Amino acid sequence: MTFLRTVFRPLILLCLSAGALAAARPFPPTVYDSLRHRSVIVFMDQLHSRLSDKEARFAAAHYVGTQKMRRQDIDLIRQYNENFLHWHYKLGVTVDSIADYGMVLSGDWFSDNRSPLSNWGQVRTHPDWFLLNRQNQWVVHGGRRMVMDISNAGFRQWWVDSCIEEMKANGCDGVFADTYSIPAIFGRTTYPELFEDVNQTINTWIPKLNDYGNYVFARLDSAGFYFFPNIDNLQTTWDNNAGTHYVKGDYLHGAMMESWGDWASVSDATLAMNLAVAIQKKGCFLHGEGYFGSGIDMNPSLTEAQKRMWLAGTYLLTNHGRMYLSMYGPDEESLGMSGRLLWYPEFEIDLGAYTQEWSNLAQLLAPGGIFRRNFEKGFVLLNMADQSRTASLGGTYYLAEDDGTTSRYWMEDDGTEHVGLKYTPVSSVVLPAISAAILLNEPPGCLQEPRGDFDGDGALGAADVLEMVRAMLSGGSDPCLDFNSDSRANILDAVSLMIKLFHQ
Repeated sequence: MTFLRTVFRPLILLCLSAGALAAARPFPPTVYDSLRHRSVIVFMDQLHSRLSDKEARFAAAHYVGTQKMRRQDIDLIRQYNENFLHWHYKLGVTVDSIADYGMVLSGDWFSDNRSPLSNWGQVRTHPDWFLLNRQNQWVVHGGRRMVMDISNAGFRQWWVDSCIEEMKANGCDGVFADTYSIPAIFGRTTYPELFEDVNQTINTWIPKLNDYGNYVFARLDSAGFYFFPNIDNLQTTWDNNAGTHYVKGDYLHGAMMESWGDWASVSDATLAMNLAVAIQKKGCFLHGEGYFGSGIDMNPSLTEAQKRMWLAGTYLLTNHGRMYLSMYGPDEESLGMSGRLLWYPEFEIDLGAYTQEWSNLAQLLAPGGIFRRNFEKGFVLLNMADQSRTASLGGTYYLAEDDGTTSRYWMEDDGTEHVGLKYTPVSSVVLPAISAAILLNEPPGCLQEPRGDFDGDGALGAADVLEMVRAMLSGGSDPCLDFNSDSRANILDAVSLMIKLFHQ
């Protein structure tokens, strides 16, 4: 697999078009992060504004990219990771009309939507750009957004021209085109004859959307920017079968699959995961964004840790080297500018690279009706049934779980995170309905570099001793706590670390 990883990155990049290769920053491949020993590669939807230096360092080391940031903040992150990706945020087929709609324009937040500088201020002077319903009225989406005539040449040119100008000013590598997919529009407008009639949508709107997507992709690609629309979680069967370009992986460099893992049924989940693999094999990158504890979980009875494991498990089963993950929960873990730089223990599990590729999820079906995908250092199990199932493992393996030592799943004020994992030896695993489990072949060793760097700043100091003691007192199971290698974690390990600091 070392050889495969060596050749896989250039092969991924070669799959992108020549125009996209001209972009300043390539997509980081996601087979495995051997530098940080991570099998889950994280792309965050949005961070808050006015990042501190510690927050910028944290983002640069933990995420591969984000979107909708001020130029000052993204430039600060790139002082520590010059390849950090940044998407501009722009509505794909609608324009918002509310007075205080905010966008990042000219490098900063701009919320005067009545200004001629705003997107709404620019399009409202062109009445021929708006889609009209049977009553010859502008079509309203969600009570506030106007659906545009995406076949209008003037609108198309404005959308791409303005997008490129905005991306250049904001230090962006591409655009996240939101409210773009069929599920985002269908049944939510004042044009029911078009957007509540499946046949009319298929025969009238989808051909226009495909042509529009082709136009936008070609122009952005030639300008060296990525087209990265929101395609939702691909659970709408008729849309998937209607030839929509994004379902086939056509006319895009990548896409967000919002509500990843929150499918309406097992059959929807299977279809979406199969499509996600097919899209990756077309050379496109995906960002699976999952939500837990939001009332739309496939199995609401799971604990929050189990819900997160489900999102991570479905990602690990589906990732084929071109997929990122983000997860958001309730309250302080919710999506938005909450001021929290989130980080979960599931992101830290080191499985190595996957050793199986597949085209149909059924290829991973193991005895007992459980899906299994093997990795270099372990495997992932997925129970997609509506009842619990037991997996007999045929040997002893190590079940990875949140160790429960913290409920603060974000960067602390000191610039570090304190999530922890425990690895329980098991020979069988009971998987609740709609759940996942991650198991390692061997218990993990200490991966700190240098050994004793408990605050994660890349150097040893007094703060590392304090972090070590804090982890011990909280009952942490980090193998690095056994600093003196006597198979126990206690105060003698802290003393050993202090002695090393004294002699360095």
